[in-house]
Amino acid sequence: MSNGPTIATPRRPAVFLDRDGTLIEDVGPISSPDALRWLPDTFEALRRLAAHYELFIVTHQVWISRGVLTTEDVERVHRALLDRLAAEGVPIRRIYTCPHTKEEGCLCRKPSPHHLFEAAREFHLDLARSFVVGDHPHDVETAVRAGSRGLYVRTGHGERHFDELPAGTFVVPGIREAADWILAIAQAERRMGDWTAELARAVARLRAGRIGVFPTETVYGLGARALDPLAIARVFEAKQRPAFDPLIVHVAGEADATMLAAEWPEAAHRLARAFWPGPLTIVVSKRPEVPDIVTAGRPTVALRCPRHPVAIELLRALGEPIAAPSANLFGRTSPTHAEHLDEAIRAAADFVLDAGPCAVGVESTIVALRGGRPVLLRPGGVPLEAIEALVGPLEVPAESSCDHPESPGRLPRHYAPRTRLALLNSRAAAAPPEGRWGCLAFREPPAGGGWAMVEVLSPAGDLREAAANLFAALRRLDDGGLDGIAAEPAPEVGLGRAINDRLRRAAHPEPAA
Repeated sequence: MSNGPTIATPRRPAVFLDRDGTLIEDVGPISSPDALRWLPDTFEALRRLAAHYELFIVTHQVWISRGVLTTEDVERVHRALLDRLAAEGVPIRRIYTCPHTKEEGCLCRKPSPHHLFEAAREFHLDLARSFVVGDHPHDVETAVRAGSRGLYVRTGHGERHFDELPAGTFVVPGIREAADWILAIAQAERRMGDWTAELARAVARLRAGRIGVFPTETVYGLGARALDPLAIARVFEAKQRPAFDPLIVHVAGEADATMLAAEWPEAAHRLARAFWPGPLTIVVSKRPEVPDIVTAGRPTVALRCPRHPVAIELLRALGEPIAAPSANLFGRTSPTHAEHLDEAIRAAADFVLDAGPCAVGVESTIVALRGGRPVLLRPGGVPLEAIEALVGPLEVPAESSCDHPESPGRLPRHYAPRTRLALLNSRAAAAPPEGRWGCLAFREPPAGGGWAMVEVLSPAGDLREAAANLFAALRRLDDGGLDGIAAEPAPEVGLGRAINDRLRRAAHPEPAA
């Protein structure tokens, strides 16, 4: 006899991970655990995913059929792999292995979703809310066939097969960014419920000439249809932004960017191919249909493709570019969480798409292509070194007090909290000035005490973590009732350049009345 109604257990979402080239270096057949070489960020990324998803590994080991490895070799390596991941706090539910060659025509070789269906039955999984992450187009196709979502990483064989990807494939640099993408969707589901329905409502409002807030991987943006001058005017009004400061136009991909550019030089193509979707803005000459209000009357337009699932889906659903500065009052710190929005911005916005914290945390790098040497207009989420490795040395123009900047983020004072901010010359300045002061430290609190508040950007000294925490930490200090904030610069390399750029502009004195 039954004691009562049976309550169905909700199905869990999962992430199915390719092995070689996604989690570890693809070095060919591995017969010994000593040959395992973990890719950077694997452990941290998987720990973050494991908090919300069941994790599985699905791998081809054709070396077994070819007689290069034995089944026992592969199992020994997998036991060591699982042990290491468990020691790092990453539980893998199962590793599924296909030992066959393509010619054998087996059922278990990707892009067949056989192993995903097997896992769904055994572990009670919701494949519609699950993901497949890998460095080969067949990983993406596996996701499609299973009714899941695929993410393509550019590690391993990712660059080799990049041009084979079907249109619309979501591409990320590596496992860290894949985790950012997946967790952004999880945050959107938790905060907005049916976030696709919220997107549909946002699209309807944008088409009606309204404005709204949406997340990117850098900061939250306040956007409108880029080709609607009246809607763009509402963005300027809501932000209290001067008309001489141009906006960035967000596009769903390189093809959309070329529709707005009068010319799209080879350097632009190389940069877009390498860093889009991602935190890089490319400034090129514009077509006449781009409204002058977007570009502040300049003959150039700033374009970027954001690396955030909500932003990309919004752009694709709208079918048009969106012009969007950061969703803060002009000159103030940018919001990296929806709860950081100023009340004036919330009141002006016709929708707010909340997908939790932004992964990068500082605005995009801006590079201008004027026909000669590329010019760095703003350091940001893509390090200078990575860009120069692709297109050669960048020209870095001197700071200017010009009131007609070529791109956003060029004014001497910007990104500023309400509280006065001063830069520390070194950690030797450990004692606070007289009064109630807070300290923004890079890696560890200053010795000596006496600070009313202390915020540390990254105890591990990780510049990516520091950048992601920068604006949120500044906001907490700004809300602390302090007389001033003393900020320690980051190392002037990689993302440290972007952090220090924001701190220098925030510390710049207010212009004279």
